[in-house]
Amino acid sequence: MGSKREKYPEKCPWDLGPNQNLANEENWTLRLGEANVCFSKNKLDNNYFHVISNENEEQILAFRARLLYQKLLDKGFRLVE
Repeated sequence: MGSKREKYPEKCPWDLGPNQNLANEENWTLRLGEANVCFSKNKLDNNYFHVISNENEEQILAFRARLLYQKLLDKGFRLVE
């Protein structure tokens, strides 16, 4: 019985590097219809992100934020610039 592996994103908008013009933004919002999910870095601890969706806010580890970001892209969400 094989286990399903999660797709790890190669690039997220908060990554630094060439052609990453969104890395210095305060937050990054993904949208699908009326649904919005907003990611922002925790200013006190770079290992965590604040994720806000449908008036719910949670703090998650950076690698979990990357996985959630990729899952949302796979579901059809698009980054609002």
